[in-house]
Amino acid sequence: MIAAGFHVDPTDGVPEIAAIAARRLQRDVGVMRFDELSASNEYDAVWANATLHHVPRNQLPSVIQSIFLALKPGGLHFANYKRGSADSRDAKDRHYSHLTLESLRELYSSAADWEIVSSLKYEGGEGCEGSNSPWVSITVRKPR
Repeated sequence: MIAAGFHVDPTDGVPEIAAIAARRLQRDVGVMRFDELSASNEYDAVWANATLHHVPRNQLPSVIQSIFLALKPGGLHFANYKRGSADSRDAKDRHYSHLTLESLRELYSSAADWEIVSSLKYEGGEGCEGSNSPWVSITVRKPR
């Protein structure tokens, strides 16, 4: 995104990962979890690739509402989640909220007044836990 000329405000919820990203990007990377997002009408887009699935399921609606509020009218949001119906933990004790395509669409529709641009299910590549996983993704827009 940076190479394409976008102004990016990179963050990660884990200080050690933010530090690694800062070294790779050669720029500051903020430390912020999604439940700490308090911006209002600030962003054109929020990209959450393989991140929101770490938010406990009961906290997802408020996080998704915060993303909605952080976007400018017409702003876009992308997120993907591991596909399934039961939450899990991996060998490093990281939480994963698994969603079906139907539950993903319902989650976003009930959390805020999103326009759903697209949603799909797909097979992902090998993740950091060392196995391939099925995924679902959604792209939504805040109405103008």
